[in-house]
Amino acid sequence: MSLSEAPQLSGLGFSDPKIWQEISRAIGAMQSIVWSDPLIKDDLTRAEGVRYLTRLIAGALPMSLDSSSADYPQFLHFLSTRIHYGLPATDCYYIWAPVHGDNVYHIKGDRGTARLFDIETRQGHFAHIAQWETIDRKSDFEIGDDNQIDIVLSREPQPGNWVKLPEGDGNIIFRQYYYDWNTERPADVTIERVGATFPPPALTEKDIADRCQLFVDWLQYLPERFAQVYQSYHEAPEDKLIFDSINFGWEDLRYGKGTYQCAEDEALIMEVTLPKAEYWSTQLCSHFWEARDYHLRQTSLNGHQAEVGEDGVFRAVISHRDPGVANWLDAGGQDRGLISIRYYKADSTPVPTIKRVKFSDLEKELPASTPRVSAEQRQDILRDRARSVVRRNCE
Repeated sequence: MSLSEAPQLSGLGFSDPKIWQEISRAIGAMQSIVWSDPLIKDDLTRAEGVRYLTRLIAGALPMSLDSSSADYPQFLHFLSTRIHYGLPATDCYYIWAPVHGDNVYHIKGDRGTARLFDIETRQGHFAHIAQWETIDRKSDFEIGDDNQIDIVLSREPQPGNWVKLPEGDGNIIFRQYYYDWNTERPADVTIERVGATFPPPALTEKDIADRCQLFVDWLQYLPERFAQVYQSYHEAPEDKLIFDSINFGWEDLRYGKGTYQCAEDEALIMEVTLPKAEYWSTQLCSHFWEARDYHLRQTSLNGHQAEVGEDGVFRAVISHRDPGVANWLDAGGQDRGLISIRYYKADSTPVPTIKRVKFSDLEKELPASTPRVSAEQRQDILRDRARSVVRRNCE
């Protein structure tokens, strides 16, 4: 069974195990993601692929079988240090919830202090990513006393902070991007449907069958779409990134993408003269478009964390050993992977270049003014990263 052939579970019922057999077949078909990919050359990447398959299953469950309903929505933190897929930004706290255009909702509470605070509405369900169309998105909201915020979601316009809902079923994606991981606070908000009465109706067999269908659809369609994108990273030349947009990503972001290959005795020097932007970041990713372990290693940097040279150039060193350079991106024992850069509301799209050198030649390849850190400073930086993911609710 190919990934594009989602099994149809309607009418199967629960009197026999056929519905479970179809779910099991959908899970089994996912093996092609790892063992039918001609770009995968080694068993370490295949091992990461097995972990990726389990992360996809774990990511699908709370958006399908364990999902809240559009009449009684709850926020779901759907990407974290444990669940990775679809190029999660290491700076971002991602939240999802189901909605319906016949309803009116309020998102209320403390706005927090994240650098970027964005709410997007989509038609349809994330599981059906090809039809998952953007309806509206807002990032500039009025903030009340004591940092309180009240956002209305509805089909019809409302005064104040309003985000338009789709006709029928839909989703919201709520993003908070942090620059200073040590001081910026996450929002403390809830979502409620106007007029909701409790308790909600009891689940029926049809409800569970419909959620089973969403589960297998999620496992069929999303990994296939993700693979199309992460395989396109290999279209970039070895010495630079290429840029495009992602139709299920953030509309105002420009995504730079490429691959890296770095042996134990090598280093890669990435250079770019940065644009003026409200936000930018760069990070290393696995072959499967997962963020590397950013809470335990310095595998990403953003515009607050990075040190820009006296000449206005951002230089980062990708290597397996700490080069003592402030802008180190830790390859962490993986000789190859993907590299990405994001520019948000930038005035231009400068292209980073990548140069391969011997690790032993780094000193003569880098300007003398390149910002440095000591071994003790590095330990402090890494401890702060590990602590910050808990404080930012990103663990």
